[in-house]
Amino acid sequence: MAFAGQKITAAQFNRLQPKKYSAVGTGTLTGPLSNADVTGATITLTTETANAMYTVWCTWDFNMTGASSGTETGRLNLDGANLSPLTTNADPDNGGRGTVPQNYNGTIATPGSHTFKLVASPLTGQQVQNVNCSIIVEITEVV
Repeated sequence: MAFAGQKITAAQFNRLQPKKYSAVGTGTLTGPLSNADVTGATITLTTETANAMYTVWCTWDFNMTGASSGTETGRLNLDGANLSPLTTNADPDNGGRGTVPQNYNGTIATPGSHTFKLVASPLTGQQVQNVNCSIIVEITEVV
């Protein structure tokens, strides 16, 4: 935090700008799986201050490959913890497909290295087309 009369350093000034990171998945996930990593859709970054704010935009590409009556889900995982809300997709028949977005906002309490990644839970007869899954993370830190 800057105080009256304090000179702001270059490092403090740089933190005023939001930083953006992005990644796109690779390969395919075939169910049944539970909260499996979407390969390639991972971002590891370092925050410099406590209580850095994040905004994350995510997209999953779900594909029905056979008979299935369940709902595929995806979510953001931050530092090993699966976050809510879920993204969901339920296609009624073989060959059905859905590209589903979700977004997240929050605060990271401690400075240091943090990992954001997409995870998904396709059921039998379902796939996640990782090559069409993406994640964008924006970090805003206080001076």
